[in-house]
Amino acid sequence: MTEAYLIYASSDRDPNLFYWGHFRAPDPFFALKINEKTIAVVSTLEYGRCKKESTFSEVLLWSDILQAVTNPSIVDNCCKIILYLQKAYGVSVFIVPDDFPAHLYETLKKLVPIKFDTDYFQTQRQFKSEAEVEHIKAACQLTSQAILYARAILKKSCADTTQSLLYYRGKILTSERLRSAIESYCLKKGGYCAGTIVSCAQQAADPHCEGMGPLYANEFIVIDVFPRLNQSGYYGDMTRTFLKGVASMRQKQLFSCVQTCQRELIGRIRPGVNTRDLMQFAQDYFEQNGFGLRKTNDVCEGFIHSVGHGLGLGLHEYPSVGINAVVLEPNMVFTIEPGLYFRDGGGVRIEDVVQVTSTGCQLLSRCPYQWIL
Repeated sequence: MTEAYLIYASSDRDPNLFYWGHFRAPDPFFALKINEKTIAVVSTLEYGRCKKESTFSEVLLWSDILQAVTNPSIVDNCCKIILYLQKAYGVSVFIVPDDFPAHLYETLKKLVPIKFDTDYFQTQRQFKSEAEVEHIKAACQLTSQAILYARAILKKSCADTTQSLLYYRGKILTSERLRSAIESYCLKKGGYCAGTIVSCAQQAADPHCEGMGPLYANEFIVIDVFPRLNQSGYYGDMTRTFLKGVASMRQKQLFSCVQTCQRELIGRIRPGVNTRDLMQFAQDYFEQNGFGLRKTNDVCEGFIHSVGHGLGLGLHEYPSVGINAVVLEPNMVFTIEPGLYFRDGGGVRIEDVVQVTSTGCQLLSRCPYQWIL
């Protein structure tokens, strides 16, 4: 029995497909993996570049296959490709990811054995090679530089005396303006960055709120930057929380609690540790320090997300560092990002990237934690 993993997607958007061949293309194409052998079926447009640039074991031309399949009962070109691959490589069953195109699956299941294997496609990139770790380090370095650039803008900003609005170079400093500065910085340094979070005050109480409108003095400003390096395709991800002005006692308590929790979590990371235990520690720590989870009909407050997520060719990938039980192993790479979120006080999040080592972990991201500017 020869099982073959099958992807039909754009490698620009599918990290598993890019992982197989290290080749970027904007349009969907077929790729097959049999044991360690990878085969791509591409159009004439991409054939030459794919042969030259990719790491696929074989690159086949779409039009050549269509000419080779002479069965008049098969009209759909995608079906012709699959039937050819089945015969040429002796495939007994095709295994596809859970985001495989539904219309194509419905057609193919009538012609060939086909099934899903979500676990394989989720976990195949979980262990990072030395080269991958270096790519992630480089992406994290760009992330740190971008956050320091934003920090410098905040530090140079001034607050008016009436509404506490922040001004930079004579104009109101808004989330949109600072976000644009961060993303432009990353673009100039070779990284693509979109959806950057710059949220202030009550907006920062929503972890995924990108932020809009003016930034204010004496309020938390959460900056979450996650660029993808254009050359390697790997992501960095880092969050820092700042406050321009004077922090209240409660703000200092919130920040200190999140920072200490993150340090404790990083100190607990080593092979054999269960991610569920890390999640439980964070929940217990915040509860014991008076910042436990609050639930109402309208909102959840406190620590309202997982401890972290895998990072690599995908911004969010395996493993999820949360309630799902995953036993840590060397060369897993993920974020550690505890946070606290309250409608009456804003939000605090601190995020760094770690790699599990044989004895513990190492930080792949480094950026100062000084938060009061």
